[in-house]
Amino acid sequence: MNNPLAWSPAQRCLAASGINVVFALLYLAVYAHAAWFPEANPEVSQSFLPTATWVVALTGCGMSLLSWTSYRLRHRPEPSPWLTIATIALCTWVVIFSTYFYGLFTHLYAGVAIVAAWVVGLTLFSAREMWVNLLSTLFCNSLLLMGAYAGQIPYAPFFNTTPASIGQVNPGLLRPMNAITMVLLGVVLAIVYFIVERWKQREKELLAVGETLGKANAIISRYVAAQLADEVRSGNYAALERHERRKLTLFFSDIKDFSSIADAIEPEDLSLLLNDYLSEMTLIAHRYGATIDKFVGDAIMIFFGAPHRSTDHDQALRAVRMGIEMQQNMHVLRQKWVAQGITHPFHIRIGINTGQASVGAFGSQQRLEYTAIGRQVNLAARIQAHCQPDHVLISHSTWSLVHDKIACEAKGKADFQGSHEPVQIFEVTL
Repeated sequence: MNNPLAWSPAQRCLAASGINVVFALLYLAVYAHAAWFPEANPEVSQSFLPTATWVVALTGCGMSLLSWTSYRLRHRPEPSPWLTIATIALCTWVVIFSTYFYGLFTHLYAGVAIVAAWVVGLTLFSAREMWVNLLSTLFCNSLLLMGAYAGQIPYAPFFNTTPASIGQVNPGLLRPMNAITMVLLGVVLAIVYFIVERWKQREKELLAVGETLGKANAIISRYVAAQLADEVRSGNYAALERHERRKLTLFFSDIKDFSSIADAIEPEDLSLLLNDYLSEMTLIAHRYGATIDKFVGDAIMIFFGAPHRSTDHDQALRAVRMGIEMQQNMHVLRQKWVAQGITHPFHIRIGINTGQASVGAFGSQQRLEYTAIGRQVNLAARIQAHCQPDHVLISHSTWSLVHDKIACEAKGKADFQGSHEPVQIFEVTL
């Protein structure tokens, strides 16, 4: 909301009209001082002061009404043409009567007001709308100058002027200093126009790039672990590229007899079923802050401790609690699938192990995968294969970290390929 280019049309009108309301109040304060202390303001025409006061007061009331309307509509993103037209018209009127009151070539206020109004206007409105404002202002001021030249109206009526000081004919453009001033004002306006237009174009390009990056980021986040996406967004690339030994809690799960189920179910139904299952498991994993390594068909590999790590106890506890919640949610999913006519609902088995593993980016120069490898990773996968469906099996190293919080039942020792000695395993009480 701090970027004017991101404001709604009503918010832009509110800003423009609000600025004019403030200036109207300042005008009235100056006019009141000139009326109460005429001796301190001898250059001010006391006879014209009431007219100026009424014009500014009525204009301020119109701007206040416009501000109130814009405030009521500020949250509407759709354009409000009538509101924009009214704002441009009133702002044009302010510039016209101000330059007439003070004289286009007599007082510096006129030039400053035009430049300031255009700086604000180009920021809040389109170039086409501001060209309408400029052309209308120039046309009306030209008419006023012609009227002053013909002696039909006074020039700069706010001031006590004489023909010797400014002249009714107002040959200001013929005077070198006034000509230089007008050239400088024109140059400033041209530079401001160029800068603001380039700024707007740059903002549009950045918004387009931001939208593209946002979409790309959303897609990438679906293909890599959330923690990895966070590290990439924060610019911590080194943490992902280096390899290190860490104590991880490793989680594996798969679906019992998945190949047989795949043969018995239509491919379209199998795809919907598998996506439903993996989506639910992913949501649970994200709630526990897990790093999802990969999906291999029906199998899921997850670990805790990289790239973000906490204590060994916390990581193991989150992994086991995640496994419990997954098995509990499978009961709900199976009921839903049966109600949908699925005759072969999934039953999963889960294995968890804690131990040292190498973690980092592995692969080729063209394609890398952030994963964990090592003997403890293999052991977690084999514990999962040893598990019975609808249960969670953990190693002794994991049990030692969670047994004070999680009820477990010893299942004796088992021999696993790659392990030098039998491994004590425990079944989590669901």
